[in-house]
Amino acid sequence: PPYTCRRQRQMCIRDSARRFDHDYELVAPLYGLDAGELRQKDDQQRRPPMRWFVVAGGEAIGAATIWVRPDDRLFLTFRTTDVRAYAPLTGAIAAAHGRSIATIVDESDTERLAALRDDGFEVEEVGERFQVRFSQALPLLRRAWVPTGYEIRSVVDADETRAFALDNAIRSLVPGSDGWRGDAELFHEELDAPEFDAAAYLIAVEQATDEYAGLLRIWRNRDGPRLGLLGVLPRHRSQPVAAALLARGLGVAATWGFDSFVTETSPSNHRTHPRLLRMGASRLGRFFQMTRPGGSGVAGGAPEAD
Repeated sequence: PPYTCRRQRQMCIRDSARRFDHDYELVAPLYGLDAGELRQKDDQQRRPPMRWFVVAGGEAIGAATIWVRPDDRLFLTFRTTDVRAYAPLTGAIAAAHGRSIATIVDESDTERLAALRDDGFEVEEVGERFQVRFSQALPLLRRAWVPTGYEIRSVVDADETRAFALDNAIRSLVPGSDGWRGDAELFHEELDAPEFDAAAYLIAVEQATDEYAGLLRIWRNRDGPRLGLLGVLPRHRSQPVAAALLARGLGVAATWGFDSFVTETSPSNHRTHPRLLRMGASRLGRFFQMTRPGGSGVAGGAPEAD
């Protein structure tokens, strides 16, 4: 059988990546589950998972699950016990789909970062996680006002179809998410999720045109509030719409019994990132959105195309 080697470390395995076909006995240990538990978890998904895996010495040493994100990027999530698994997994998937592939990697996962860089991945976007104390954020927003000609509504008092369109428009402006086209059914389901709080999921509306101008979403998670999205359409950025949304939403979240909230953004987001730093945000870590061009050949032999 052909060898698959990492170029610099010269570690080889005599196997290529395989398309997952109910190989639960082999793959389940990578997830810390038995075969029945992983099968049950897969059955609970909205659609069957697309998964590939690599075997060495009779055991699975790595698996990658494919997720087509709403911006049409092909994202992978990995479970591995051996760095030798990355090259055959990413090579097979890129060739099978004939397109670029992407993944998210925490900066602390140095072994995975090195393996993916060896395999041709490059950093497309950098994200930072923050924790912000309400006692620092709210005083900076005490003078925030709803600008003349605008009003703020809860999403439950807005038209859901138009709110979904606004969500798509704002997400597509987030660095690394251009072209975002979400799932209307999933958007609706989120409005019934346990983490949803109508008072902290807000829409800014221009009164003269009834145009939806901005959105703020704070999730009421069990471990504390999470600022999930804050955005204003470009035409309305000359007005302090974002500050008004943030002041209203954080004022609500501060009553949930926690002294801080968490969020993440990119240093390339020249509006939100500086705002968080002015609030005295504490950095919790960084992560990288990494991309590898597709269709460039397969390590360890070519699989069938989808």
